Amino acid sequence: MYSPIEPYDQGIPGVLVHGKLDVSGPLETAWELHKNWPGSELVVVDEGHGGTDMAAQVVAATNLFR
Repeated sequence: MYSPIEPYDQGIPGVLVHGKLDVSGPLETAWELHKNWPGSELVVVDEGHGGTDMAAQVVAATNLFR
């Protein structure tokens, strides 16, 4: 499983946007990272690797850090 590194242990905020239909990167990987990253948020969209909802969620996540 995923082994966290120092920045994650410090609670640095981040947003993980993952497509639940992405066959190249299973949702379990994003979930394990999220569980081990204090301060992270996991957003799961009903798409694969890309798409209009994915793009909108990435923009929304980026805007959180303005």
